[in-house]
Amino acid sequence: MELRTLSYFLAVAREQNMTEAANVLHVTQPTLSRQIADLEDELGKKLFTRTSRSTVLTEDGMHLRQRAEEILALVNQTEDEMKNDTIDLAGCIRIGAGETHAMHILADLFAELHSRYPRLTVELFTGNADTVEEKLAHGLIDFALMIEPFNVEQYHFIRLPETMRVGIVTRDDSKWAQKSGITPDDLNAMPLLVSSRQSLNRYDYRQWSGGKVSAETMNIVGKFDLISNVSHFIRTGIANAIGIDELLQLDTGHLKFIPLNPALTLSAVIVWKKYRLLSKSSSVFLEELKQRVDSESSKDKLKR
Repeated sequence: MELRTLSYFLAVAREQNMTEAANVLHVTQPTLSRQIADLEDELGKKLFTRTSRSTVLTEDGMHLRQRAEEILALVNQTEDEMKNDTIDLAGCIRIGAGETHAMHILADLFAELHSRYPRLTVELFTGNADTVEEKLAHGLIDFALMIEPFNVEQYHFIRLPETMRVGIVTRDDSKWAQKSGITPDDLNAMPLLVSSRQSLNRYDYRQWSGGKVSAETMNIVGKFDLISNVSHFIRTGIANAIGIDELLQLDTGHLKFIPLNPALTLSAVIVWKKYRLLSKSSSVFLEELKQRVDSESSKDKLKR
């Protein structure tokens, strides 16, 4: 199918009205209707349910919309890379990540590069690990910042030097708030909100607790993908959330982070696809990142 046809299809999906979509595309409504009808015939699928006032996606239409957006995003990305592969370094670096303080490393690096190359831009995508990895697999982002445990075998990767403490986030007036550390017995006793990450178990509770804590022993009230919205549930006092330290969303008052005891720490990795030719802007970003990580690692060795 033609890219123009996909653009027409997405316009109708966004506007949910054939007339409005035709106006946006600057084509006549009969022309647009014919294009959509031809697309449905080609696919053998009904993509829209039409009424006198709206044009709504069917289930097949929703699936095509997701893929069409990915296809056109890749086309636009490739065009940008071809146009901007110049000496003065212009282009977009696309980064996907979950919520982690380790993002400051990438932010600082981009700020430094942008000061040298003002036409350099960045596009950020925030989501849980499974969603970010899917974007990376489809080529919609250049790099992904992932919190371990994460299977890095199918990617190139750089492990960042900083580590993150695992603990609970609780109300600052809860009965847990005065503790200096959360023991396995504490964790089993409290109501919890935990990560819904599907690709891997985020934390190895059994190993950390010496077999005392598991999904079966914990009082799990609910699950979440990103912790920013969970903060509202924590403030109600209904439960505490297991997470990592230094998330900016927790600097809003009335919440407190308490680390696990014994300590449990995680590291973060920057990953990118194997056998993929990076744009010039992404290649420069990667080389600068490698140099920065190597420098930090050397400093740590000297301190020891």
